[in-house]
Amino acid sequence: MVQTPDTKNKTNVNRGKEPAKETILTPRFYTTDFDEMAKMDLSINEEELEAICEEFRKDYNRHHFVRNKEFEGAADKLDPQTREVFIEFLEQSCTSEFSGFLLYKELSRRIKDRNPLLAECFAHMARDEARHAGFLNKSMSDFNLQLDLGFLTASKDYTFFKPKFIFYATYLSEKIGYWRYIAIYRHFEKNPNNKIFPIFNFFENWCQDEIGMETFLTP
Repeated sequence: MVQTPDTKNKTNVNRGKEPAKETILTPRFYTTDFDEMAKMDLSINEEELEAICEEFRKDYNRHHFVRNKEFEGAADKLDPQTREVFIEFLEQSCTSEFSGFLLYKELSRRIKDRNPLLAECFAHMARDEARHAGFLNKSMSDFNLQLDLGFLTASKDYTFFKPKFIFYATYLSEKIGYWRYIAIYRHFEKNPNNKIFPIFNFFENWCQDEIGMETFLTP
């Protein structure tokens, strides 16, 4: 584990939900060698990268993450045990999405002057991850809870990965994320009576973002 310069001050107070206990399964935050990433020669794949970036620019999901009346009172229908487990699911999912946002946003910011096309791709990925994290965090507010994302940014340790492993690790993350979301969506599609919260209605569209990121990160 390493700390970035911005994470040394851990005196902030989390005014939202108390963070979950750290375990081996807790989503991590990542950092990398930004200079090495900026120097990557992508000329051999520039045409493919431009095509992927154009898909990102179209942002097919920009109108898909809009809450509706189904969310009203949905949290009050959960029994205490289900409520506890579901809040943990929301917290871990939100933290994971926010972790991706931080990494991609920082990559975009740090390399934009030297590797602008790659930086733009990362910027679009950060947009999608921020959208997911915000949607999940809004669902937590239905339970009168909210993750203090600023506190998480400043308080968590950051794991260092070399750029090539950033590509491998995030590729696997998006691959797993796709199958996780689509499996949950298909299960509830077949068993609608077991659908405990309307957020699961959005998981099919969610997968489109995961596929886009997976394509970009394919080793």
